[in-house]
Parts: sequence; structure tokens; C-alpha cells
Amino acid sequence: MSTMKEYSRQLLARRAPDLLTQLYRWSRSSRFRDERRTSTRAFIEAQYLGKTGRVLEVDRPRGLSEKLNALKLLPATDLQTICADKIKVRDYVAERVGKDLLIPAILATYRLRDLTPRNIRQDAFVLKTNHDFGGVVICLDRNAFDWGAARAKLADHLAFNHWYRHREPVYRDIRPGVLAEEFLHADSPDGLREFKIFCFHGRPHFIMVIREKDGVRTKTVFDTDWQPLPVRRRGAPCEREAIAAPQSLRTLLDVATELSAPFAFSRVDLYENFGRVLFGEITFFPEGGMDVFEPYEWELRFGDLLRLPTAEPGEEAHA
Repeated sequence: MSTMKEYSRQLLARRAPDLLTQLYRWSRSSRFRDERRTSTRAFIEAQYLGKTGRVLEVDRPRGLSEKLNALKLLPATDLQTICADKIKVRDYVAERVGKDLLIPAILATYRLRDLTPRNIRQDAFVLKTNHDFGGVVICLDRNAFDWGAARAKLADHLAFNHWYRHREPVYRDIRPGVLAEEFLHADSPDGLREFKIFCFHGRPHFIMVIREKDGVRTKTVFDTDWQPLPVRRRGAPCEREAIAAPQSLRTLLDVATELSAPFAFSRVDLYENFGRVLFGEITFFPEGGMDVFEPYEWELRFGDLLRLPTAEPGEEAHA
């Protein structure tokens, strides 16, 4: 039976990938029916305890992750939803900082059947879903690329409303689609240099540098003057050796300042590639708000940077 199901899945991925998405969506509808009845407050309290081992003080939040979870009880603004959408955010970036910071797009579509060799002629490219994380397929050689397998993976992601994962309100109303971008060749042995800039009320305060080498992904934190901070993301290793400041540090910070200006909190992810600054994404709830900085005193310090609305939230957003 499992062999027949796999054959059917592969056949649909080749012949009718959008139907495969609908079947995935239908099969999950019952799974999330009861979960959807759980209020957002109860859901995030239980998830936070399970993920961090800490009780979530959502009425008296102090740490950064606690305050981010408190923000989940508020509805997302239209602009937040746009900026969380990897397709629509491109217009926002182009308007505020210029289209030169965008990785060249090949195709943006809401139909899997558009992902064909006829429509995508580049030898190397990246396919990514616009509404979640993990929905990424990388092609380095179109002659060896399995289009059916790519559509099958993306169909699985397109069928899932990312709001269910951590109740992040910015994802609930995004129309799932796929963005095809040109593949960026790395300019260093460690791959693309990625800088996650944590911004509070339109001002960058610290930077998390991501490096991946020999299968190890490190997260190292610096202040905006490129001084290392004695803090780490829980469970993630830091670089033990010094990391040189990016050549474009001032530009990185200026871009993050401009893109984060409308928001109380946002993390602006940027790349430095062959001397160019390129846009990655804007995130409003890093790790779904389910991760903390260590030592915990730094979680509290970072939390002090975020001023929550003074008015009571009232009803939960999309509870």
C-alpha cells in the first residue's frame, strides 16, 4: 500500500501538482480542527513551557521571547503580513531601500504547475515558499534536477498554514506561493555571509552572524560596533575565533534601520556577497518566539529594549 501511495504521489507531482497540494491540505484539516479551538494564549503558554522549560508570564513579560509571545495576542498589521510574505515583501524593500538589494527573481507563482523547465531556464536557482520556513529547494544543475520531487516537497509546504506552528499572526493570512530566485554563489569557504540584525523601534541593537562549516551552524552575537557580546542562542554554538567585521557594516545597519522603521520589533536578515548587500527576509518572531538567549540576564536586557503597547490587548488575535 505504501508503495502505491508513493507512486500516486510522484505521479501527481509530475502531472497535477496543485491537486497534490489540495489533497495534502484536506488530509490535514481534521488534524488541526481540535487544535484550532485552543486559544492562542493557552497554546503559546503550553508550547513555551515545553520548548524552554520556563513558565510564560504573558501578563508580565520581561524577557525578549516573553514579550514576543505577548505580541502574538495582537492582530498583525497589513504591513507586517506583507513583509512576512517573501513574494510581496520585495515591493516593500524596493520602495524603501531600492531594488538593487533584491536577489534577482525568476518567477513568482501561486501554481505549482508553473514550475517547469520551460519557465525556469537558469542552470542554478532556488525555489522557496513565501509563507513559512523550510520550504526551500536548491538546484545547482538543471540537467540533474528532479522537478517532480521539488514539486512534491513544495506541495507539502503549500498545504500548511504556518500560523498553526507557533501562532504567529503575521502568517495566518498569507496566500501560499513559490518564489524562484537566482542562486547566489558564495564568496567565502563558509558559504554566504548572513547577518540577522535585531531591531527595536526602528533601531538596530545587535547582530547575529550565521556561519556554517563542516556541517556545524554557529550563531555569534555582536553589538552594532562589532564588539562580541557574551551571549549565545540557547543550544547553538558560537564561533571561538574572531570574525572580521563585514566590509559593508555601515550599509547593513542603514538598510536594517530603514526596513525596520515601522515596527516595534523586527529582525532584518541581510547578506554580504561579493561586496554587495542583499536582502534575505524580515522576521517578526524569530524561532517562533520559542527560543531564548543565554545567560538569561541577556534575555532580560534584550527584553528591556522592546516597549509593548500600553493598552490592554483585549481579545486575542485569531484565537
